[in-house]
Amino acid sequence: MRCLSASLLALSLCLAAPAMAQNAVHKLPAPDTAGGMPLMQALAQRHTTRSFSPTPLDDATLGNLLWAAWGQNRPDGKRTAPSARNKQNLKVYVNKQDGLWLYDAAAHGLERVAAAPLGSPLNDAPVVLIFAVPKDDPYGDMHVGSVYQNVGLFCASAGLGNVVKASTTRDAARFSFLPEGWKAAATQSVGLPRR
Repeated sequence: MRCLSASLLALSLCLAAPAMAQNAVHKLPAPDTAGGMPLMQALAQRHTTRSFSPTPLDDATLGNLLWAAWGQNRPDGKRTAPSARNKQNLKVYVNKQDGLWLYDAAAHGLERVAAAPLGSPLNDAPVVLIFAVPKDDPYGDMHVGSVYQNVGLFCASAGLGNVVKASTTRDAARFSFLPEGWKAAATQSVGLPRR
């Protein structure tokens, strides 16, 4: 009986392993919080780009981008962008060639949501950020604006292009991966500008 129990336990752990591995967090390199161009120069160079090179972003650049967007910049868990009453009701999803991911600021990493990336038009750049907020949050759109401005300034500093799109309501079915009661408020495509 003891052998049978041990065998069943081993079998159940083997069957659960792929599910646990899929939800494992892919750690990103620590953000470079001392680099970048001066703020006034980044503001002067911030602009919209609509044509991107297919070259993927490396993990260090992606980590810096996500930290600038919505990372934790204080030991108490507060973020690089403000949120009303510090509720932090915002999720940043990352659509890229190797799937759909959710940014985990506490771990500074990515948690896989889907193994395949979302299709057109959410694949127009190597990285497409999807900003999700609760549907009933009166401050949600304001929070998204703060986050995508952080991304725009990071992109100016890092020599990346970006464009914000608010056309998420036209094709809501694409965002069925979101938790119940959440909506995609905007997307932001990011990558090297096409030369």
